[in-house]
Amino acid sequence: MSGLRVAPAAWLRGDDAIEALAGHLAARAPVVLLVHGRVGYPVVRDRLDAALAAAGVRAARAAHEGSCTARAIDALAAAAAREGARAVLGVGGGRVLDAGKGAALAAGLPFAALPTSPATCAATAATVVRYDERGAHVDVLEGGPVAAACALDPGLLASAPDRLLAAGVVDAWAKVHEVRLTSARAGGNGAAGARAVTSATTRAALALVDDLAELLRAHASGALAAGPGGERDEGLLPRRRLVAEAVVAYPGLIGGLAGADAKLALAHPLHDALTHLPGAHAALHGELVGFGTLVQLRVAGREVRADDASRCTAAERVAAFRAEAVRYAELGVRCHLEALGCGDARSAPVEEAVVRRALADPSVASALPSLGFDELLAAVREVDAWVRAA
Repeated sequence: MSGLRVAPAAWLRGDDAIEALAGHLAARAPVVLLVHGRVGYPVVRDRLDAALAAAGVRAARAAHEGSCTARAIDALAAAAAREGARAVLGVGGGRVLDAGKGAALAAGLPFAALPTSPATCAATAATVVRYDERGAHVDVLEGGPVAAACALDPGLLASAPDRLLAAGVVDAWAKVHEVRLTSARAGGNGAAGARAVTSATTRAALALVDDLAELLRAHASGALAAGPGGERDEGLLPRRRLVAEAVVAYPGLIGGLAGADAKLALAHPLHDALTHLPGAHAALHGELVGFGTLVQLRVAGREVRADDASRCTAAERVAAFRAEAVRYAELGVRCHLEALGCGDARSAPVEEAVVRRALADPSVASALPSLGFDELLAAVREVDAWVRAA
């Protein structure tokens, strides 16, 4: 038997999403622990405070800064108990939302999300990604709370800086490629074959993958051209609103429907390995994942046509990662090690440690069982060199 956790339970979307969230909480959790960061929260503070006050919700505020660590989660859970909170409300970007989800899980409370950044799908994913005090990846709690409610305000998300939106787009593309790869191996004949022979939930995940890919191809460039809030081209603002909402909503839904064993391949494990380099902490999650996606495309190809990834020729694999790298560059994302703060990974001992750490992830062995150390090391070097020179 397999179990799926698809979040959130309630979607509150639109220009009045914040007010709707306050009303939702008032009926279920009149006292909340409001976990917030220092960047996104000030943007919504006045409006959120007014909405919560009008709804009769008391919010005990707890600031979170830095990575989502076990210590931070424990401290926030203790604060929730101290304040008599009936729910945890996370307001901010991915790290803040994961810390809030972790605190809700530890305290046995419902979780509600108000994402202020389109850089990740943390608001809609039923996972908690934990790091150590240095910011290095530790693990993922797949049993994280399914959000009781998520407020998606397209205008708020579209007002975020270009870099955050671009990182979210690249992270969303990773979900497209990882789920297509894992489902193709299961189905034996690419995404279409996987859809024909696997479960209804996998079919649903793949349908969303296809729609997400089409949406990003059609609108991502225009969304970035619009500028934050449409400041450069107001006519393109509807595209920016659509893309900003999609990169938060789709990947979380896809991951939930695909399940823990089918949503990751190589892109995210390579990201996790890179976080062990101190310089990587200057890069955004999606930017690091973008490098992992390029390497995955180099070793597996854009579309796996059978469960044996070697059916994609070397030329097809090269073309796949180069085309994707150009796509990212057009969005302003340069996925080479120097740009990501990971230039140290070009020294042999560090580079080899990154590759070995990525290969140790069970997701890689499942998605690419024939991938070996030498092949992955060569792919990392080739992708880095080509993107840097392009």
